[in-house]
Amino acid sequence: MKRLLITLVLVAGFCCAGFAEEESKESVSANVNYRTTSGGFWIWEENCNGGAGEFGINLLKQENNIMLRNCIFVQGEGGSGNLESNKFVDFGGIEIGDKILFGGSAHCNGFIVRSYGYAGGALGFLAWEDHKFWSKPFLVSVKFGGGFEFQYLTNLAFVVEFGGVERFLIGSPEGKISNFAKCTPSLTIGYRSIR
Repeated sequence: MKRLLITLVLVAGFCCAGFAEEESKESVSANVNYRTTSGGFWIWEENCNGGAGEFGINLLKQENNIMLRNCIFVQGEGGSGNLESNKFVDFGGIEIGDKILFGGSAHCNGFIVRSYGYAGGALGFLAWEDHKFWSKPFLVSVKFGGGFEFQYLTNLAFVVEFGGVERFLIGSPEGKISNFAKCTPSLTIGYRSIR
């Protein structure tokens, strides 16, 4: 676990340095008058790993020192667990949700750094060998945490988020997946395109 986190932090650092060096002349005019964002992310959790796509809307006319966004996301994930019959299964799923980002931004010479907190929720669908995708149980997730966005290019930012996920299985008796952790830490790394 510690090695994974150290590796991911180093990768994030190298990516940020690469963004800064590659387009340093163009990045002097980093975009603060954007209306929308879109992005792609890799997500690691204790029981699930996956990827997500996101579309966001800036809720402020112009971002000076405060950032406020509403983001809609679709997340695909896979993991494993024990059913109540003690049968071990690999499962896959998809979540559709919404989250609010609120924080501040520092406009430095040639780049912008944003730090923010987020909260959101999602509805998910799971499937495994004997379970159809659109049938019960459904997955409800509550997501919370904080993140950093490093915008070295005019319309591109590198993103790192740390947080947690509280999960509930609804629509069937509890214990359907017995060792599926309800609350788990989450690490997200990706990018946002800012338009």
